[in-house]
Amino acid sequence: MIKIFAFCLNFLILQKDTSGVTYESYLQAIQDYKPLLADIREYKVTPEEARERFQSIMLTLKKAYPTAAYDSSAVSIIFPLQGFDYRAVGGRAGNGYKDKGYDLFDQNAKGSHPAHDIFIKDKNQDCKDDRTGDYVGILSVCDGIVIGTETEWQPGSEYRGGNYIWVFDTVSGGLWYYAHQKEIYVKTGDTLKAGQRISIIGRTGYNAYMKRSDTHLHLTYLRVDEEGNPFPVNTYGWLKNAATLLDARIAADLKPFAYFAEPEALKVNPKKLKAPAIKTHKSGYSGKKKKKKR
Repeated sequence: MIKIFAFCLNFLILQKDTSGVTYESYLQAIQDYKPLLADIREYKVTPEEARERFQSIMLTLKKAYPTAAYDSSAVSIIFPLQGFDYRAVGGRAGNGYKDKGYDLFDQNAKGSHPAHDIFIKDKNQDCKDDRTGDYVGILSVCDGIVIGTETEWQPGSEYRGGNYIWVFDTVSGGLWYYAHQKEIYVKTGDTLKAGQRISIIGRTGYNAYMKRSDTHLHLTYLRVDEEGNPFPVNTYGWLKNAATLLDARIAADLKPFAYFAEPEALKVNPKKLKAPAIKTHKSGYSGKKKKKKR
């Protein structure tokens, strides 16, 4: 019922044509996105042709959502894995992100990783969290519109993204890309709310399926400029400040940041420490007596 209401609301807004976009052109732009990705992957278009088609799609969507605007300092998102926080992001302080050489329109461009991989504890690689024995929900980080999905990836396919979702962020005007999912619960054209469950984490995709790869979500954000050009953005800061939707079964693993900022003093047994233990007494400072040299 909610989806029908959202669909009708979008229809009424676009029928006013205040942005210069008809509802038909809006739907066509959404439907054109996945075929464009397929043509790029199969070398059916040149990078220049692909860019022109991409720009046309993005400019239509931006006109349909004229209030969408990119402001990195104002971005507020939901952490994409339910029950997890930024400590699940791979690498050290987000250093797994590498955008050098990235080109969405050129399949020959290799070596970049303009994304963050977000991992779960899955030792036996069954796509289930070892702590709960259950699958982990992937949440929409933002309000948006689904503009492309893949749901039929099979082992043996060389496509690296596996089962994926592309979302146009109706707040920032950019694109979110979620890859390697096991199951997807949304379809092209769906309206999303931040925090909505859209899929479950998986191991689909050429590299993600291999034993050497740990189970993770691959998450990319592309800023889209006023001319419709895409630019990858390092979202580590956003992920670090993202709100977490708790899973009660693993909530004990998540402590408020203040808990780590002001830890309580630990009780230790001085005899088990190699270095001298220092204690504080009411009378002042005292430590272990030094042995007299003989």
